[in-house]
Amino acid sequence: MPYFPQHAFLFLLIHFISCSSPVPNDEQAIFQNDSFKTPQSVSQINLPEGFNYYKGQDSLFADWLLQLKLRIDKKVYLHNGNLKQYQHAQYAVLDIDIGKKNLIQCADAVIKLRADYFIKTGQFEKIAFLSTSGEILSYYKWRTGTRWKEKNGKLIEYNSSADFNNEEESFHFFMELVYSYCGTYSLNKQLTAIPDASSIQPGSVFIQGGFPGHAVIVLAVANTISGEKIFLLAQGYMPAQDIHILKNPVNNELNPWYSINEMYPLITPQWEFDN
Repeated sequence: MPYFPQHAFLFLLIHFISCSSPVPNDEQAIFQNDSFKTPQSVSQINLPEGFNYYKGQDSLFADWLLQLKLRIDKKVYLHNGNLKQYQHAQYAVLDIDIGKKNLIQCADAVIKLRADYFIKTGQFEKIAFLSTSGEILSYYKWRTGTRWKEKNGKLIEYNSSADFNNEEESFHFFMELVYSYCGTYSLNKQLTAIPDASSIQPGSVFIQGGFPGHAVIVLAVANTISGEKIFLLAQGYMPAQDIHILKNPVNNELNPWYSINEMYPLITPQWEFDN
């Protein structure tokens, strides 16, 4: 039976300001001594005082998200290698290759994180996503020879004896199919709604399904002993671009964390989600 992910997840960017003029020797030394403070993974982003990470129902996935690496270069690049014009949304950028095709946009970024986790942990049977036209694209079936082709607005199954050189290549071509035929509309139908904001956990997704719609993933959640809860968000965007961690444009003191006490609406740098 195909697996329907219960939650979707997100990616991160960091805003980077470069200086073209030479740095004096004394300032250069200060910069080098301070470089260790730059977060190299999601888990190294500073937590506000009194907060500890909350792992939720899927602690293994939560840990995997926390260990995602961040790029030193904090600029967001498009799939074609060009700089994204708007460079003010990201707090950090995930060190994840999105390829050179215009495929991995917002819902695709969420899908990629979940699928990457399953492939790296050998859970092939759980990699299954609903297409916009209503078919389940299952990697388990793909590995046994099932393929899909478009006909009259539907994806039709057929069998193929074509083989791949290795698992990585097979997974790559399957996911290109998924990115091409899945989006916010289908992901919104596949996800299970949570009852309220207090139930948020790593891997949860804020989503507005549509054409266009948008989706962002919760990369991390932290709480206090008294129950106050905050979270990090990541997104992909159009056109396909680096997955990045979002700034909090509303609360600069909490930035990049968001508080469940400040919703709704949930205002992110490039989208606003209502209740």
